[in-house]
Amino acid sequence: MITRRFWGLLLASALFFTACGKDEIPKPSGPVKHTMLLYMPGRSLLYPYYERNIEGIEKAVGTGAVRNGRILVCYQPDSYDHATLLEIGYDTKQRKAIRKELKIYETFHAENTTSVQELFADVQQLAPAESYGLTIGCHGAGWIPAGTPLVGSYRLKQPMPGALVTRATRNFGDAGHQLDISQLADAVAGLPYRFDYLIFDGCFMANIETLYDLRHAFDYVVASPCEIMGAGFPYERTTPHLFTGSNPDLAKVCHAFWYFYDQDWNTVSNNVRSGCISLAVMNELDALAAVVTEIQAGATREYDINTLQYYEGLTKHVFYDLDDYMRAICADENLYARFKEQLNRAFPEASRLHTPSFYSVYDTRMTTIKSYSGVTTSEPSQQFTAQHKGTSWYRRTHGVE
Repeated sequence: MITRRFWGLLLASALFFTACGKDEIPKPSGPVKHTMLLYMPGRSLLYPYYERNIEGIEKAVGTGAVRNGRILVCYQPDSYDHATLLEIGYDTKQRKAIRKELKIYETFHAENTTSVQELFADVQQLAPAESYGLTIGCHGAGWIPAGTPLVGSYRLKQPMPGALVTRATRNFGDAGHQLDISQLADAVAGLPYRFDYLIFDGCFMANIETLYDLRHAFDYVVASPCEIMGAGFPYERTTPHLFTGSNPDLAKVCHAFWYFYDQDWNTVSNNVRSGCISLAVMNELDALAAVVTEIQAGATREYDINTLQYYEGLTKHVFYDLDDYMRAICADENLYARFKEQLNRAFPEASRLHTPSFYSVYDTRMTTIKSYSGVTTSEPSQQFTAQHKGTSWYRRTHGVE
């Protein structure tokens, strides 16, 4: 007679063998060398861009490029109130990269410091490592606080009709779900571990106001001073450089980004030859601020704002090249030379890379780059002037207590 207990044992056996046949990522016996989190909040870039970014990482993992490391991805495929944390690893049985779900956040708000900090804390718990890195891929608009009122006819938020997709908006994240830079700094500061680097896969994030606020939060930051096309970073090419040698090679990450947009941009649909990138050495920013403070204290002169290099297609510009601005206002050649030397320490020349021009959704044009330091400032701008005077960078360099 076939009993209920027999059917229970049969079912249990079936489940056991089914579980053994599932896709599996080998679990490390202890901390790996390096764990990188790719955090992609929001949904406006979900399809096809976020999905292609994840596929790019899978291609890198599938070639065996990620050794003694782990890659986690957090994104919001279902709604703005939920988030999914995945691991992308190599299935040795199938000999391919797979996605493994690690955690579902039933209540997640990308604009909330607590939600973001919980995610970051889980990275250490779920994928312990000797070192950690963070990549944030989403819309961005530099230092400008979320919810800042528009000024006059200023249009930072709305692209021109027919514009190609870039990762530009007002602060970083989707509208209504944006996180300020100060919130990001707070989320990182409260962690029991440290991210060695931050890669910003969003527009306008290589601005001195943002970087100065984050100078104690990360050792290095890779970012763009202008818009990044919707395709974002070429993760298949950049990811391997984070898992080679004793430390991630961020200079090669910058080069891979630039080379893709300079040479291979047309391998992706709805793309153009527009890609600017730089590497910031964060412990050099205080020394940079000190030199700028000396210049601002009295070694300044009149200048023509219309001659400055800008990095967006707005009718009233917001992001200007920092070096071009300091060269224009500095009346002391020796002091400017000191600034230039410190700028090169803070932003190594080898990692300040750009295409001949950049694209902007705000005028749908390609603008020639004549001066490039890899970092911008909004001080010359006639927009958001009151908010800019409240930034830590402005207060430091103008002696405001």
